[in-house]
Amino acid sequence: MVTVAVLFFGTVQAQFLTDTLSIRFRLDSTRVDLGFADNARAWETFERNFHRHYDGLSPHTLRLDIYSGASPEGTAAHNRWLGENRGLSIRRLVRQNLGNRVGNIIVHNEAARWEGFYEAVAGSSEPWRDEVLRIIELPASADENQWDHREYKLRALHGGRVWPVLLEKYLAPLRSGATAILSWQPGRDTLIVRDTVVMESPGLLPPNLVFEDSTGHLRRLPDSARVRKPVVRRPVWIAKTNVPLLGTGTPNLQLEWSLDHKDRWSLAVEGVWSWWTFAYNAYANEIIYGSLELRRYLGRRYRHHTLDGWHIGLGVGGGYGDLEWRSKGYQGEVYSGFVNIGWQRRFGRRKQWAFDMGIGLGYAYVPWRRYDGSTLFPVGKEEYHDDHLMWQETSRTNWFTATHFNISIGYVFNQPGGKWRREKAMQRHRERNDYLHFRDSMKAHEQFERDSAKIARKQRLKEIDMLPRAERRLALQQLKAEDMQAKFDAKMARRQAKIDAVGQKRQSKIDRLMEKERLRIEKEEYKAHQRMQKLYEKTPEGRAARRQQKIDEKIARRQAKIDARQAKKQAAIDKKSAKIRQRIEFEHRQNLEKLQRDMQRADQKYGGSEK
Repeated sequence: MVTVAVLFFGTVQAQFLTDTLSIRFRLDSTRVDLGFADNARAWETFERNFHRHYDGLSPHTLRLDIYSGASPEGTAAHNRWLGENRGLSIRRLVRQNLGNRVGNIIVHNEAARWEGFYEAVAGSSEPWRDEVLRIIELPASADENQWDHREYKLRALHGGRVWPVLLEKYLAPLRSGATAILSWQPGRDTLIVRDTVVMESPGLLPPNLVFEDSTGHLRRLPDSARVRKPVVRRPVWIAKTNVPLLGTGTPNLQLEWSLDHKDRWSLAVEGVWSWWTFAYNAYANEIIYGSLELRRYLGRRYRHHTLDGWHIGLGVGGGYGDLEWRSKGYQGEVYSGFVNIGWQRRFGRRKQWAFDMGIGLGYAYVPWRRYDGSTLFPVGKEEYHDDHLMWQETSRTNWFTATHFNISIGYVFNQPGGKWRREKAMQRHRERNDYLHFRDSMKAHEQFERDSAKIARKQRLKEIDMLPRAERRLALQQLKAEDMQAKFDAKMARRQAKIDAVGQKRQSKIDRLMEKERLRIEKEEYKAHQRMQKLYEKTPEGRAARRQQKIDEKIARRQAKIDARQAKKQAAIDKKSAKIRQRIEFEHRQNLEKLQRDMQRADQKYGGSEK
């Protein structure tokens, strides 16, 4: 539900009038339903106040600015459509009931109200407030037909427990919060009161300013400083091989690079080399093969490390092979294209190791040649080699099956310092965002001041036009003189700013040179002191001082050992004395208890006999 509030501000002979209209819309609806909520009563009150205060005014002096929008959930395109059509619905309602009594009705579409959402959460005391604010400050998604990635993050925050609270407590009020301003401009014989409207910043970068431009229309400065995600440009790459898993029969070497800062794309290059012969060439395994693959990692990447998780890839490969078994052999080439589906997992204390496995399904074209020997494979010890293999046939094979298989283990490079580099990149981008915030805020305020000056000049010209002819001529001359003086002051200010900048630049250069000279002098003094120390150590006095220093250090170490030994002995004596004292006290307590028991028995014995 969205409420569009229409506020009237006017000045009728020093009387300030305000009327408010609140229309509530049903969820995801753009039609004004007077039977819904209290819309009928709100419209009756608004219409009655309008007839009471504005019935006799000219329609050309009234202008109604309607500000409408929607809550942030949903796509940006849909929210813009809702805001536009809800504003048009309010416009049609006013036209149908009031006719042309309001000259101009302008609809301002605010679309998704992320700023109002930010203000509502910032004023709360929720435990997850800072996390939600950081998500809202992120830049909006580029595709307006898709859900904003900020909404996805808010829905997934804390396992989805935060989203129902946001939806009910903070997003629901945003569906009923829009404003409009009705401005009334009387004739020239009445004093015109000019007001400038400034909307306070909700804390985004930079502040949003709403002001009246030179044409008299309200205008808002957009958020030009976007928070940029830091980019670590040094790619993470992995060198992998299957030697630890499959032995050295057909070893491979695979290199994989990450391509983007979102850790979604990578490029893998693989080479297989095997050139083995056994038993005087009776057995041969000669293979050369290479492949190039572009991978896309799946899943939510902020939950995974770089180059980690399920992936799907598109690759091509080619190679040559010569396989011989006893008296038969095959030679051929292979050309393949495949779609690879695999899984890679990082492990280790610093996640510096990676295990990768995958299978590629696709097409392979294999032209091959078959060779046979003229005799059987030798069995006895005398026949130790076979005759040369002879060509038998040439053919080709087309495969539509698994053409690529990979299982390997590798080491990750550029990863040990990845956290430190990412933190440094975060710091650099925070500094850049602070600078952009300051720069764009200054630009916004300067633009606001310029527009305010233009509006003030326009208003002054209107006031001058209402003066008599002689006074109007003098006022125009004075205004012209003020303009010339303002231009001259601005020119002098720019010139002085340039002079100050040049002076500051020269002074900073002098300071750098002086600091550099000071460091050079300190370095030379330190080197001279070191040289003097070495020369002094080579003199008899220096050697004697060095020997005495060594003797003193040796005596100090010996004395420290003696002190430690004595402290250990004293600790043992104190421990033994404590044990003796404890034993004596225990025996003393036992003797006292025995004496008390003897006295009690004696009292019982002799006291009882007297009775």
